[in-house]
Amino acid sequence: MKFFALIETAAGSGQYALGASVIEADSTGAALTQIGAGVDAGLRYGAWPYRELRGLPAFAAPAADEVGKAYTVLAQATGADQLFVADGQTLTSTLCDASNLCLSMQAYMGFRVGLMPADEAPAAKPATSGGSTDAGASDAGSPASDAKG
Repeated sequence: MKFFALIETAAGSGQYALGASVIEADSTGAALTQIGAGVDAGLRYGAWPYRELRGLPAFAAPAADEVGKAYTVLAQATGADQLFVADGQTLTSTLCDASNLCLSMQAYMGFRVGLMPADEAPAAKPATSGGSTDAGASDAGSPASDAKG
C-alpha cells in the first residue's frame, strides 16, 4: 500500500500535517515504523493510506504481525487545506488491515482519514539520517483534495 506521513506540527499540538513523500509498506504497522524512524523528538506521527485508483483494494487478511494492532483515527474533516486531528475513533486490524477500513471511511465520508498508533507517545529519540518524511514540506507531490483516492 501507499502511505503519506502525518507529523504533529508541534509537540502536544494534536494537529498533524500531511507530508509530501510516498511511503510503500505492506501494512499500517510497517508504514508507521518507517515514518517513526524519521520523526523529530517530542512529536507524534501517523499515516494516511492513499490509493491512486478509485474504488477499494481487494480483500486480504492482515499479516500475522498486524493482527490486533489498534489505531487512533486522524481526520481532515474540515477541508483538504486543513490539518488532521484525532476524531475519537479507534480502528483495529482484525479481519483486514486497519488502512483498508480507513480507505472505506474516506470513500463514505468524502474526506481524508489517517491512522496513528492508539498508544502513541511523542518520539523520544532524534531523527536518524537517511529517509525523510518531508513532514514540513508542501504536499504538492501528494494527491490533491481527492479523499476518495
